[in-house]
Amino acid sequence: MIGTCLGLGVNVAGLFFSPIAKDFNVGRGSVSATLMVYNLIQAFTGLAAPASLRRFGLKKMVIFGTVIQAVTTFLLSVSPNVVVLMILNGIRGFASGLIGTVTVTVMINYWFNKNNGLMTSIAMGFSGLAAALLSPILSGIIANAGWRTGYMVLALITVLFNLPAILFPIALKPDYKYMEPYGGRKETSSEVTGSQSDLSISAVMLVILMVYTGCSAAATALPQHFSGIAEYYGMLQTGALMVSACMISNTAGKILLGTLIDRFGAKLSISIYAAVIVCGALLIVISRSSVILIAAAAMYGLCYSMGTVSTAMLTREMFGPAKYSRVYPKLAMATTISNAVFTTVVGMLYDMSGTYSTVILFLGCLIVLAFCMVQLAYARKAKMAS
Repeated sequence: MIGTCLGLGVNVAGLFFSPIAKDFNVGRGSVSATLMVYNLIQAFTGLAAPASLRRFGLKKMVIFGTVIQAVTTFLLSVSPNVVVLMILNGIRGFASGLIGTVTVTVMINYWFNKNNGLMTSIAMGFSGLAAALLSPILSGIIANAGWRTGYMVLALITVLFNLPAILFPIALKPDYKYMEPYGGRKETSSEVTGSQSDLSISAVMLVILMVYTGCSAAATALPQHFSGIAEYYGMLQTGALMVSACMISNTAGKILLGTLIDRFGAKLSISIYAAVIVCGALLIVISRSSVILIAAAAMYGLCYSMGTVSTAMLTREMFGPAKYSRVYPKLAMATTISNAVFTTVVGMLYDMSGTYSTVILFLGCLIVLAFCMVQLAYARKAKMAS
């Protein structure tokens, strides 16, 4: 489900930007705006996912979401203009919001008390794994048969990716299968319904985490433009390899981050990741070597872990399991909106300035700000405990 909603819906979208822009004779910013629509609709739909799960059940939602995703992806292949692409991507985003990140992480929190970070990272890692495996294939298809054929293939893969969730007897909660969560049951703190000071402290923490997720998600807008960056450098073939390296790092980095968080805690683990990402951004700006650019793309690919796994784990640490389903959809919305906005901003700034360097450095600064928000969150948590 994550591979479909994020891997196919977001992480390979950049492969289509340049060919569509050339075919329709428009700027890349206009085409990348279709992904912004996808992300925005997905973000707001995610807020309704927990309630929809309780009302309709997981299986019905997965089947409904898969049908909508597959049909609209196929229709993208016959779109006559950018406006139609935007409408179809909005409908795709609606379906992805119902069965995407919010649904998956809520399920994981019900099913796993032990190694929750690792399990979250494994699931989230499939967004990068799907893109890493499919980017070279789709690049070849687009180059040889056109972007329209690429969307047809993407529609078929969407169905294949969601088949396990449709065919296997999974459930939202272990209770529905008369089972217990992995690691056994744990007592969780009750919802905060007490004094106004408690509520204000929670609100401050929510704002801190929203700034963190917004900055982290903004950074993930850049990899969709790696193909364009490589083309700008006159290294067209390097672009697909940069995307693949970034998506491999996306997958491996998430699994590694989940393991590190389970062992050393989120604060230290996220701090290390932030430093590596900033170094990767600097290398992309200054290097013109294929090997270094591919390595830098892999370093930069750790930003996906900060926008997904670390957000889920920080929510659990700062608010507790009892509040997770209330808080995480809001943070997921901030994540998705930020990615949507900055995906378009990166394309438009390139159209206006003719260079990616300023944008890359700006996104690196946002990662530094995200690092500061983590330190502030833990300082706030310590103050609340004292």
